[in-house]
Amino acid sequence: MTTTRESVRLLCKSIITRLENRKSIAFPPRLRQIVADEVFNLVGPYIISEGDIREKALAKMGARAELLEDSQFTESEQFRAAKAVIKASLGDDELNGFFFQKPVKVVANSIAAYLMRSSHIDDVYETDEELEKQIVETVKTFRIEDAH
Repeated sequence: MTTTRESVRLLCKSIITRLENRKSIAFPPRLRQIVADEVFNLVGPYIISEGDIREKALAKMGARAELLEDSQFTESEQFRAAKAVIKASLGDDELNGFFFQKPVKVVANSIAAYLMRSSHIDDVYETDEELEKQIVETVKTFRIEDAH
């Protein structure tokens, strides 16, 4: 199963839900979606999904389609080649179909910092380090199939 932007949104929601369930953070239930959306807006740009790569590959192919018409490549070969080039440019920080543009620990640090300063969060019961550890663990064990 390929990941999409919605998968990234579900990952962010999963992080918040796990922290809340473990009593690491507390906030009014009516703000759950707002908190999840704010986390997504904060770290979403640093997490590239398979769907994003597919869109970039198609765009890259479209721009070069006229150059490739004379070659013997099939469209699927062109598409695979374009995806490979894009993936190679993303680096090695890939987890469960998500490509992290910053190390996962840096993303976790950003989320922990947000939780500490957010007016939507009533209490944080863990240290920054413990929050980061739980966030990284959630990212590592996240399965989109289980998130629905």
